[in-house]
Amino acid sequence: MRKRIKMGKVINLNALEGYLEKLKKNGGMWEHKPGKWIIKHLEVEKLAKLYNIETNIDLVNCNLEKDVAVVKAAALYNQKKFYSLGEVSPKNNQFDYPIAVAEKRAVDRVILKALGIHGNVYSDQEMPNEKQNNNENSGIKLDHVDVILERVKTVTHQANLEQLKSQNKKFLTELKTQDLKRYEQIKTAFLNRNQQLTKG
Repeated sequence: MRKRIKMGKVINLNALEGYLEKLKKNGGMWEHKPGKWIIKHLEVEKLAKLYNIETNIDLVNCNLEKDVAVVKAAALYNQKKFYSLGEVSPKNNQFDYPIAVAEKRAVDRVILKALGIHGNVYSDQEMPNEKQNNNENSGIKLDHVDVILERVKTVTHQANLEQLKSQNKKFLTELKTQDLKRYEQIKTAFLNRNQQLTKG
């Protein structure tokens, strides 16, 4: 029986704790309540890269008229799979672009689950009411163009690339009329990533 083995870092709890301690000191994490910590979204992405955690997403439910979205994220780490959901509704989200926020919540949760620290550590994307506490340093990007460009870079399958394009169809149509330069930037990013995925 053939086994596909992906080389990656095994969780060293001491090393991980040391890394998290550095984040607490440099502002990458802050205490929400005793024993519960908030970590910046960008720092969660760095952890995924550091430990070679692969993620994938699936849009489960979406109603843009009601600003409701549910995204399912899967993570592959050391040949084990982890799953989580990211939900957005007016009750738990103050930001525009519910799909992008739901995606970040789902992906961040599943990465933290894979590392075994979710429950004690939460992404800032799960704490919409906390945004004023750290404001500019919260790691939350409200520029949806940047959100899309960042996601294009991390998509690993053409189907997900097409899904990303479909999810943002309305936004891209409006962007084309309002900011052609930024629209062309996204268009080029999609084309380039599609070519990369096609070539494998």
